[in-house]
Amino acid sequence: MRRASALTLLLGVAALVAIIAYAGGAAVEQAVLRVGIVGLVLVALIHLPVIGTTGSAWYVIGGQLPGASPWKFIWARYVREATAEVLPFSQLGGMVAGARTLTLTGLQSLPVTATLLADVIIEQLAKIPYVLAGVVLLLLGGHAAPVRLLAAALLPVGVLALLVSAGRKRASALLGRSAEALARRWPALRGQGTASLQGLFGRLFRWDRRTLGALATHTAAWALGAAETWVACHLMGVQVSPAEALIIDSLFCGLRTFGFAVPAALGVQEAGYVLVCALVGVPAAPAVALSLVRRVRELLVGVPALGIWQLVEGGRALAGQSDK
Repeated sequence: MRRASALTLLLGVAALVAIIAYAGGAAVEQAVLRVGIVGLVLVALIHLPVIGTTGSAWYVIGGQLPGASPWKFIWARYVREATAEVLPFSQLGGMVAGARTLTLTGLQSLPVTATLLADVIIEQLAKIPYVLAGVVLLLLGGHAAPVRLLAAALLPVGVLALLVSAGRKRASALLGRSAEALARRWPALRGQGTASLQGLFGRLFRWDRRTLGALATHTAAWALGAAETWVACHLMGVQVSPAEALIIDSLFCGLRTFGFAVPAALGVQEAGYVLVCALVGVPAAPAVALSLVRRVRELLVGVPALGIWQLVEGGRALAGQSDK
């Protein structure tokens, strides 16, 4: 498994270099420099509400757990995202880090894992209406009157309802595979059994107000990404409309799903931006620059989280040694 991860990382780096060469290294550099340090910090600050929203959606699912609080889930989401995007791990590594962070706040590992799996599934379900809204807006030419914008929102919601109804039976199998993968990476779950985990998951993942609330919150979080894309494009001097920014971000989010197994989605992210930006007339160089701005944002936002997390882990390790 480690060899496979190393191989995908090398392939991703090679793809990244090739895409930058294709777009033109000098043109990409100029586009990034237009953003500037202040612009990069601004993009990073705009992303913080996204983390707060996704963490709140996780809390909507796990708020009933003893000792739960919104800030605990937001902090765990912060670490979860930073680990997946900054460190050379897949998204699964970020999930383990997020769950581990919640247990450090006093929550039990098994119920935390159940809430995590429910949150991951709901977040991916929320991506469906967002991506479909981008497709509808693309078909409308990137410009939408209020009535068309309403259609762009309602049609994806209807498709989502159909997909959820058809896919509920597969959730149990997905849960089992996810639980086994987490148990391999997180020793605290070993020996507790996937049956207990599935029982907890079944009680959490019901189509009630709590689950629907988490779905709506995650959908709002996806939509906030369009604002981040719009600001980054304008800082580079690329004039896109809010609808075009939503098209770019939503379709990119759909394509980035295929980079789940690639650490930091190296190469996959850049190729995705080049492809979706071309659909609205944005050239390859600013598209690659947009991806690099996103990567710098990931560092500016994620490195502080990882530093604090390691300090907490180190403090616990020292405390454990002093107790012996």
